[in-house]
Amino acid sequence: MSEKQDRYAHLLAKAEEKFNIVQELQQKGLVCLDGDFVPSVHYPPITQYPEVTQDFILGDYTVPADGKIDVYVHIPFCEKRCLFCHYPGKLGRQQEEKDKYLSYLKKEMDIYLDVLGLEKIKPRSILLGGGTPTYLTPEQLEYFLKFLTDRIDMSSCAQFNVDLDPNSIMDEDGQRRMEIMKEYGVTRLTIGVQSLNDEVLKLMNRAHDADRAVRAVERSMDMGFEVNAEFIYGHPGQTLENWIEVMDKAVTLPAHELQFYRLKVQAYGDGQGAIINNRTNRSAVPIPDFKETMMMKQISYDILEESGYHENLRRVFSKQRKIFSHYAYNQCCNLYDQIGFGLTAFSSYRDRFALNTQSFEEYYAKIDNNMLPVNRGYKRDKEQQARWAIILPIKNRDVRKADYRRITGFEFDDVFKKKVERLKRNGLIYEDERTVGLTPLGKFLADEVAEEFNSVEFLPFPRSNYAEGELNPYLNNTTEDAIGDA
Repeated sequence: MSEKQDRYAHLLAKAEEKFNIVQELQQKGLVCLDGDFVPSVHYPPITQYPEVTQDFILGDYTVPADGKIDVYVHIPFCEKRCLFCHYPGKLGRQQEEKDKYLSYLKKEMDIYLDVLGLEKIKPRSILLGGGTPTYLTPEQLEYFLKFLTDRIDMSSCAQFNVDLDPNSIMDEDGQRRMEIMKEYGVTRLTIGVQSLNDEVLKLMNRAHDADRAVRAVERSMDMGFEVNAEFIYGHPGQTLENWIEVMDKAVTLPAHELQFYRLKVQAYGDGQGAIINNRTNRSAVPIPDFKETMMMKQISYDILEESGYHENLRRVFSKQRKIFSHYAYNQCCNLYDQIGFGLTAFSSYRDRFALNTQSFEEYYAKIDNNMLPVNRGYKRDKEQQARWAIILPIKNRDVRKADYRRITGFEFDDVFKKKVERLKRNGLIYEDERTVGLTPLGKFLADEVAEEFNSVEFLPFPRSNYAEGELNPYLNNTTEDAIGDA
């Protein structure tokens, strides 16, 4: 057996061993019986927010004492629609529509400033997402960044991140876009590489090939940006063999950080992605099964570890622990207030959540009426606050007990006692005097462990989809079980 074959066999054997452990936990009720998956990105899940009014969500809201609110801005335009995308948007050049959208985005920011009684927003971090923010023309991008930074106190911003695809910085206007971003204070780029296998990229309906993705990472590094390269595993066309090849290439990229997402088949945003058809259409390229997907995940962990990477935030790896998304850390670990602008954008506040409309027409109409485009949301009561303050931090890093007390008014030791004990007994979480966090096994199943703390109405699947074992998330999940007399 050659050295390459020996390594391949070793990786597969470790991955098979991990899957056997996952199966045992599945039989205890932790993992959905069919292996399906819904990410713990927000709590409650944004697909379950009821309709609300602006006054209900913001009428009694007050800006944090330090005046700081992180910022997200959504640009819903792309060159092509990816098979895995779950968000509404418009495709192709759409220059007039982009101009119109930007003009309304500017008005939305002004309405928000007026509602909050602020001259400028003071963010710790900014994220521009979509869609593809850099699918704007250079002139549109500069116009957008100019009015954005006019309304933001950039002196408080430690990191300014833009999500983009490789094509938008490698076409004839790519260099100019990068220069404009530099000029307006962008410090970090998250590049949607998604795969380094050209056949898989075609199945994803990506507009770039592997070579262009690599060159986009290199160009971004040369321009002095902090670079995060994103990948998806469990996608049609991926096999254990070609995933190992992709991972081996990924760890040679000059990027500061590598990020890995499991393919999301069920909608978790404002639209169901076309990927669902690969489950129901027999002629479509099949989605890798649960075992293959879990094995791909373990292979990723092993190759990253042997290459010197650390998991700083869940599913995000870097060689230097100081490299991570401040936006994700602030929102999901520190639970700081964050405001979202644009179509489908979300705002996560310390005791409530707001979601903007998914309809271009409604977005424009509300702003024309001097209203914010918020149309769904949720205010958390003390029980949901106690759940939220565990779910997001433990999914992404850990729960700090002092912060939990400050945010919820509860001592962590007084809540979810039976659930916590079972998770500890099964080797999924650890606890010390200051923190509660995930063990290595818990990190591997971070979404499922976090969802143990979802209230029954916000669990992703019905009870019948889980085995009736000690880790079934429906067990010990009443208000009394959660917070009791705490």
